[in-house]
Amino acid sequence: MARFPGDTLLEKLAASRHSGLRRWAARKAADRALHWAALKGGADDPYVLMRLGLYPYALAKPAGDRKGEVAQTIAAAAMGEGGPNAPVPATLKQVAARAIAPANPRAALALLPGDAIEAGAACLIAMGDAVAAAALVSELDSREALAMRAHIAVAAGDPGGARRLLNAMFVNDGLGPPLGDGDGAFGIDALQSPTPEPLDGPQVSVVVPYHDAADTLPAAVESLLAQSWRNLEILLVDDRSTDESPAIAAALAAKDGRVVTLENRQNSGVYGARNTAIDAATGEFVTFLDADDWSPAERIARQVHALGGHALAIANHIRMDEAGCPVAPRVYPLVRPVPITMLLRRATLVEAGPFEQTKTGADSEMFARLEMLHGKRSVARDAAILLVARWRSGSLSDASEGGMLGTERYAYRADWMFRHAGLAPPRLPVAPGNA
Repeated sequence: MARFPGDTLLEKLAASRHSGLRRWAARKAADRALHWAALKGGADDPYVLMRLGLYPYALAKPAGDRKGEVAQTIAAAAMGEGGPNAPVPATLKQVAARAIAPANPRAALALLPGDAIEAGAACLIAMGDAVAAAALVSELDSREALAMRAHIAVAAGDPGGARRLLNAMFVNDGLGPPLGDGDGAFGIDALQSPTPEPLDGPQVSVVVPYHDAADTLPAAVESLLAQSWRNLEILLVDDRSTDESPAIAAALAAKDGRVVTLENRQNSGVYGARNTAIDAATGEFVTFLDADDWSPAERIARQVHALGGHALAIANHIRMDEAGCPVAPRVYPLVRPVPITMLLRRATLVEAGPFEQTKTGADSEMFARLEMLHGKRSVARDAAILLVARWRSGSLSDASEGGMLGTERYAYRADWMFRHAGLAPPRLPVAPGNA
């Protein structure tokens, strides 16, 4: 699929010798999340750095103009430094609100326009005012509103109501209801798709790395074995587990020949485990699932059909805590796309190169790399929720994604973005008072 002509033009203009034109194109590219183009023309521009989520880097550069100054006040607020401490123009209020909501949901709410109902309700929930949030979304039936209403229902001690709302969220997108009737409490392990009509086609290799996942691996694999797309190769990669996970994986393989057990032969870590599986995969297509997540039975069939002539397909997901409550560590949205859902031809993935072996964030780097190589129009996006991720308070994801990004994740995000742009990665600025 061809690149969007406007994106290609922005890339060219961002490399212009004319400083004014270069800055304009870089900022437009940043607005479109074309990080490789934006940084080529605006690596020192606080506005570009803020729009790419590189907040500490935005604060370390001279503003240059009013737009740069506004960007810096947004970046400071996103880093938890109050504010924003200067007026934000209407064109940037929603950008600012989303950036600062994890650190200051009250300030984010004050920035949101009146028609941003779901975002406003999410900020109210984060502020502890579920009653006011419920009043805003009680009659809405979008995915986001249903997830939010389910969150409110669980928090109010109404798991039966939450079940009905979550089922509606899936059914509205043509998926089977994953929760049985009743009023009992539930968690992610209660999710189970109705048996779909079986479908056949080219083999899809599903990569499932695991480390000490004895409690969650069976449910994750069962959600794959229940897929309507029957021609699967499910690659379970042991990343040096110390519990009974390998024995559980072996039992799953003995039960169903589509399950293959592997050991991580590269550097320890989830991304090294993924690379091990990709090397061993025999399917025409590849996709991913973490060992503590769940996918509805229609996921793979929908994504294979959506892929068509695109380079990759991706879908939305929600996070669910131990009580079955949809949560958003960044306050909103609860329903958002996630790189782990990407499905693509194995040849496309191999051509792009392996996952970088880092502690966290390499799936985002891989997705951004594929977008850079093939263009944003090459991504087939399914708005349905095709993955439910298990959320544990205090987890690695909690530290790295909830609220402000951790130092290591900021540094890695800047590192790969600058490398994609062909630039030397910058050093993480030292925060005032921490020198």
